Amino acid sequence: MSASGSTGVESVNPHFFNHVVATAATRQVQTSEDIYSAQGIKLLAKGAAIDESTRDRLLAHKLSKPLEDCVQVIDGVVPELFGPLAEKLQDEHPLLKTLCSHQRAQPVSATLSTLRLSMQVQSLLTVYAGYQGDRLSHSVGVAMLTLALARRLLPDQIDRHRQLALAGLLHDVGELYIDPSYLERGRDLEPEQWRHIVSHPVIGHRVLLALPGAGAAVAEAVLNHHERLDGFGYPRGLVEDQVPLDGQILAVSEWLMALIESGGGALARASVASKLIPGEFSPSLLEAINAAARNSGEMDAWLQSLQPLASMQPQFQRVTATLERFETLRAWLDRQIADSGPALREVLQQGLRRMLRIQASFYSSGLNSLRPDDLQREQELGDDPELKQELAALIGEFGWRLRELEREALLRAGLLTDSELQVVKAWVQRLRGETREGDLAQAA
Repeated sequence: MSASGSTGVESVNPHFFNHVVATAATRQVQTSEDIYSAQGIKLLAKGAAIDESTRDRLLAHKLSKPLEDCVQVIDGVVPELFGPLAEKLQDEHPLLKTLCSHQRAQPVSATLSTLRLSMQVQSLLTVYAGYQGDRLSHSVGVAMLTLALARRLLPDQIDRHRQLALAGLLHDVGELYIDPSYLERGRDLEPEQWRHIVSHPVIGHRVLLALPGAGAAVAEAVLNHHERLDGFGYPRGLVEDQVPLDGQILAVSEWLMALIESGGGALARASVASKLIPGEFSPSLLEAINAAARNSGEMDAWLQSLQPLASMQPQFQRVTATLERFETLRAWLDRQIADSGPALREVLQQGLRRMLRIQASFYSSGLNSLRPDDLQREQELGDDPELKQELAALIGEFGWRLRELEREALLRAGLLTDSELQVVKAWVQRLRGETREGDLAQAA
């Protein structure tokens, strides 16, 4: 990644270089042109191999051009691979096939196969494809959805469709520039470490903005692919019209692809999530998804795949206990908001708004009338399997949303002073049931 791209002086990101070296273990990676230091020293000639032996030479200097512009992966990822992969994904996920069908357009697989990739984009995508084992399937899936939604919402804007498909392929390349230990599944991160994770859209934007074959439109969509219309996204916390439509399309596509990849019932789970926390995504986007998949038969698959309601008892107990703790915490939280400076106040108010929305949704769902023990006596809830599975989906989504709230609050707190950070930590710990009353008094 560029250290100071506006000056033409580029530092080589060591994490990105490590991924390039890993790629060089299975493919030929070479320079596409002479590489010079910022002082004009020729470091590598055109056609030279880039591998472990060149590490010290490249990392010791700032370069006159970004390394990404000068890396060529021979026999790397080509668009012709996207078509068969897209067809395979459609066979594995019928919902994806339904969403991507369009009466007037050629198949999504054919369009992706004819995308034009610059050498630099092709090489960057090849490096990313081998990251964490195989990331190409995920990227192609997101590209399929962005293309499908763009066709519905932006009819006849062919160039824009292709730009969005390219943004779908490249949306997570910023992760190549982050310490991979932060990206390990299941790892608990401190606020300071979360700041690295949420920087990946910004890094991706910087890399793609000047990369030949990408450019401003692709980079802007990538920058916004984790934003949410209600302001609870990242990296900038944009709200409503501040999030451009291309960014919204990419955001909802990645969100939906993650649901598809996690198992059956993606559409039903997406519907539950959008009702639970309304306002995250544009109604027109959600309606386009629902209209395309209404007759997909996906609900039946969802009903068959979810866990028995009784197995949700521990998670339901955690959700209800968290909401009860929130009630006891309100007076303390209101005092903190009243007494805090602008930065801390905004973090606390944003968390409070999200928590109140979760609480309101919990009551409107009717779950507040249940006790955890009721889930062990499913027969008393009636014989409607659809109702029971919807309750299970709601419980799962509430649990996820509460974890998301804690993570986002700590993430934003990482930008505050140490004393302000302790206030946010005290609040989150209290929600988890980890803080005693005396600890809260000290944090106040």
